[in-house]
This record gives sequence, C-alpha cells and structure tokens, in this order.
Amino acid sequence: MKTLLATKLILGLAAMASAAALAADLPSAEEFRANWPRFRGPGGGGVSTQGGVPLTCDLKTGENIVWKVDVPAAGFSSPVVWGDRLFLSGGDENQCEVMCFEVATGKLLWQTEVPKTGSSDEKAEVPDQCGMAAATVATDGLRVYTMFANGDLAAFNFDGTVAWSKRLAVPKNPYGHATSLLTWQDRVIVQFDQGDADDKLSKLYAFEGATGEVAWEQPRPTGASWATPISFDAAGQSQIITLAVPWVISYAAKDGQEIWRAEVLDGEVTPSPIFAGGLLLVPSPSVKLQSIRPDGQGDVTQTHLGWVAQDGIPDVTSPVSNGELVFVCDSGGMLTCYDVKDGRKQWQQDLGDGCKASPSIAGSRLYLITSKGALVVVDAARQFKELARSPLNEPVFASPAFAQGKIFVRSLKHLICIGAKGAVPGKP
Repeated sequence: MKTLLATKLILGLAAMASAAALAADLPSAEEFRANWPRFRGPGGGGVSTQGGVPLTCDLKTGENIVWKVDVPAAGFSSPVVWGDRLFLSGGDENQCEVMCFEVATGKLLWQTEVPKTGSSDEKAEVPDQCGMAAATVATDGLRVYTMFANGDLAAFNFDGTVAWSKRLAVPKNPYGHATSLLTWQDRVIVQFDQGDADDKLSKLYAFEGATGEVAWEQPRPTGASWATPISFDAAGQSQIITLAVPWVISYAAKDGQEIWRAEVLDGEVTPSPIFAGGLLLVPSPSVKLQSIRPDGQGDVTQTHLGWVAQDGIPDVTSPVSNGELVFVCDSGGMLTCYDVKDGRKQWQQDLGDGCKASPSIAGSRLYLITSKGALVVVDAARQFKELARSPLNEPVFASPAFAQGKIFVRSLKHLICIGAKGAVPGKP
C-alpha cells in the first residue's frame, strides 16, 4: 500500500514538474503581441501594434518590396509569422502540407506533408473556392498547428518534423472546413462544427500542444460554421468565443465549461468576432453587427446585448477596431465605420472593388487588400480619407500578416513581403 501511494505521489510530482517546465517554455504575452501567431494576429482582431509599416509599394520598381516568391502548394489560408519564420498551409485532395519560409529572404526552408492516417481513404468533397487549405495555421512559439478540410490535424516542430498528427473525421460541411485554429497557453483549440444542429456532430476541442491528447471537449448545439474563434480575458476569466447559428457561446478556456450564450446569429456564419473597447462585436452575415457585454452567465440574450449596426455588414470578412472605431467591409467593397461605444455610423465608402481579405490596422492606418489585388490604405479616423492605393497585380483572398514592420501577403500564387527597406522594426 505504501509503495502504491509512493508511486502515485512520484508520478503526480513528475506530472506537475513537466507541466511547470512546459509553462516556463511558453513564450511571454509580449512575444505573442510582437508576432502574428494565428489568423488575424494576436487576439484574432487584425491589429498590429508595431510601427514602420509602409504606406505604398510598387512591384514594377521594387519600391518597398522586400521579396516575392512562389507558393508551391495552393490554398486560401493566411500567413502566420513567428520570429524569423513564416508558416503557410496548402495542398489538395492528394496531399496536405505545411510550408515554412525565411522572413528575411522568402526562402522556402521546409515543406512537410501531413502524415497519412488509418482513415485517410475517406475523401473530402469541397468546392474550389474553399479548397483543402482554407484554415490558417496557429503557433504557440514552440510548434505550428494545422487543420485541413479532410479533418487532418497535425503539429509540426519548427524544424519541419512532425510532432503528432490525427484525423478527426471528414466534416459534413457543404463549403469545406475553413475555421482556423488558435492556441491558448499550451493547448490548441479546434472549433469543429458540421452538419445541422439536429445531427449533434459539432464539438469544441482543446488538444495538448505537446502530445495531441484531448485536454477537454464539449458538444455544441450548432451546425456547420466557418467563423474562427477568439480568446480573451474578461470578467475574471479566460474565455473562448465561438459563432454558429443561432448562438454566440463563451467557453472557459481552462476546462471548456460553457459560461454564457446569446441567440443572435443567422445565415452562413463566416465572419469572425472581435473584442474591442470592452465589448464583443459579432457579425451576423449581411444582417447586423451586434455588441455584447462578455460578463454574463447562462443565456444572456435578454440582458447583455448592446447596440446593433445594420449598414454594410460583411458576409465574409471580419471587423477590425482600434478600440474607438470599428471598421467593416463587405465582399462588394463597401467600407463602413462605426463608433465602438454606441454603434453610430461615422461614414461609408465604396472602395470600387470587392474584398475577401479581412481589413487590418497598423498604427493609425487601416489596411485593406481588394480581391483584384490592390493594397488600399485609409486613415483609421472618424472621417474617410484614402491615403494610398498600390497594385499587387494578382488576386488576393487571404488576410495579410503584420510583423517586424512588414506586411506579408499571400496572393493567388505568390507570397509577397512589403517593407520599408532600411527601416527599423517597431519605429513609426
């Protein structure tokens, strides 16, 4: 008996020591903010705190073009940047893979295929406009995690070796899986929505980043969706926010327990939420932008909903905010600005071309990339003012990444690094 107790104690202490060591290895919050670790950057809001981002570029003259390289595997996922490395996913029904590029030069450092699993014979049927690699990878600074439309989930070390892989099953989704990953502490979060709500197939998972083991999972009362979850601290706890008709649901990041829910969504939910000015801002596609106070418990539909905006609401792209103003752009290119505090419309402007890439903010500027490939820079202010427009000469559907004073753009066939040559990263 004493031996058994001693063994359990030793194992328990070993597990605690291992967890403590892993926590110590995790990058700091400052490192996360300095990089672009997931879809739309730190917090998933599309905001870069760094200065030095160029206003214009010119592919013909090379002005502010650091490099331009081919992308060897197709996909609509967005770039992710950590330190000296940029990660992308790509592939087709035959092969899914992750690519790693050198930030300074654009050199392809490695290109690793996701291992085949025992159930890989089941094929995912997805439309061309989504493809196999629509979901953006995420990194915790230790590994990079990826998810594909066939249900393959994998983790890669920064040297390109596979840390672990598994298949969750091919999701029942008419447009393919496009929900991107996020990390929380040493875990990777997967919103795996599919089918109809009555099918009871949707789940939210937290996997251990080091091993791929399930840390927790929660069934979801929803059908298929395409929005990406976000995480933030509010009301004294870390929350993960998910969108799928009809619910906005908040889960405790630690154990996956539901905190609150609000019935506000309709349509095919593709835009992702943001957290700005102490409010959760949630797009219901083409219908409304709803503000929600994230400090409730249970069903908060009647108690915690705030202002509603209804003009220019996006159907594909996600909002962006500087904390004072929120900007939305629909797929037709109508750009609209609202006050975060009360939802009052400040202005609306037609960009003259559609947008599938979500808008971003760097410093005091709003950056947009049109579907035809024009980089449009607007003053992030209460009055509309276009500051610059630069052609990239190729369709763009992925959202850009911002890091080290540079913009990283995935066009249809290329990866482009835009940066002021000789500028010091972080300086305005």
